Amino acid sequence: MKKNDYFIGTCSDLTHDGRGVVKHENFTYFVPGMLINETGNIKVIKMLKNYGVGRLIELSIPSKHRQEPRCPVYKQCGGCSLQHLGSKGQQEFKTKRVRDALTRLGDCDVEVHDCLMMEDPWNYRNKVQMPVGMKNNHIVSGFYKAKTNEIVPTKSCNIQNVKSNKLVNRVVELMEQFKVNPYDKELHTGNIKHILTKHGYHTDELMLVLISFKRKIKDLDKIVTILIKEFPELKTIIHNFNPRKDNVILGDEETVIYGPGYIQDYLLGNLFNISAKSFYQVNPIQVEKLYQTAIDHSSITKDDVVLDAYCGIGTITLSLAKHVKKAYGVEIVAAAIDDAKNNAKVNNIENVEFALGDAGEYMMELVEKGTAVDVVFVDPPRKGCSQEFLDHLIKAKPREIVYISCDVATQARDIKYLQDHYRADYCQPVDMFPQSTHVECVVLMSRVEK
Repeated sequence: MKKNDYFIGTCSDLTHDGRGVVKHENFTYFVPGMLINETGNIKVIKMLKNYGVGRLIELSIPSKHRQEPRCPVYKQCGGCSLQHLGSKGQQEFKTKRVRDALTRLGDCDVEVHDCLMMEDPWNYRNKVQMPVGMKNNHIVSGFYKAKTNEIVPTKSCNIQNVKSNKLVNRVVELMEQFKVNPYDKELHTGNIKHILTKHGYHTDELMLVLISFKRKIKDLDKIVTILIKEFPELKTIIHNFNPRKDNVILGDEETVIYGPGYIQDYLLGNLFNISAKSFYQVNPIQVEKLYQTAIDHSSITKDDVVLDAYCGIGTITLSLAKHVKKAYGVEIVAAAIDDAKNNAKVNNIENVEFALGDAGEYMMELVEKGTAVDVVFVDPPRKGCSQEFLDHLIKAKPREIVYISCDVATQARDIKYLQDHYRADYCQPVDMFPQSTHVECVVLMSRVEK
């Protein structure tokens, strides 16, 4: 086969990023948009040494799990690459993805339970950050097309909460009205780079962050006056100044224009202050399932001392507090630790202690001071844990590790590294990101006595 040839093929599997795997004449092709057991006419658009890339031209046998995507710019945007796959199909895909990663990368044969899905898997994201630009002489907001600086305009993203969609659209209208130009990534002209919103699911509070290339925003006071009148749930507005010319979204300097500079929301009964830079899980419904699953299936007791590594603003630490004697949280980001300490005060939780620093070093400090850590909860960033942290974890000898991850590949790698000392006993994937290929996963590991 060569480029621009056509063939009839059947999809046998999906890759980790949701592309169909089609074998033809003992050669593998990756075909975006194709689902398992589907047969169709495929055009070869790229041929490499070990694989080819195809484009699905026409389906002759569709999957029973195929559904019509809701989004009109679904293919151009690429943010929801599984929107053509129904909920049952997404459950099968995500469960299998976790099982395959743990088996192949983690050398781990723990039973993987069916992924916990969302009853209504739409409009769930509580955080929205949309670039703005010009198209046909009008200001638009949307998402960058993959590997380009081209914005795919959209007024209603189906996975973002409805109120944030409305707020972003109104900001764009006001930018047009007051002639506030968007930033141009190539020419480095204009001003507004991104519109960021956060929404409290339980409180219905809204935050707006305007991210600008220049230190001042034209007619900002007029825009703010209009917005707070039209959106009574808008509790705070922040101006973030970011003069950088790279892809980093938030700058270091921010000014609170209106309100307290944060919104609040509840998670497992605790109230949290959420600032512009706070990390807070984007799916408020599923995160409660995720954390409750981790707590319910762990071995923690009222007599235990637990450590929450990578604790952020303290969401897991404070959720654990009522179940244990003492909960420690450690985080490398100073602003997050400040938020965590404040959140403990807001909720009158006294059996917690937060520290700024490296998680592994702090854990060893506790051990050296004679503080036995019974259970360690780990929820690292996508890159997973460092080898140094894992070495410290082994030396600390907690009886159980509860590993929560947003990237099962790095989780599997870390589990493999720990396997001489810890055994995976339980695995539960949770669909935190419906319509996308991402999946969150809880793995419980118990110490192996030698």
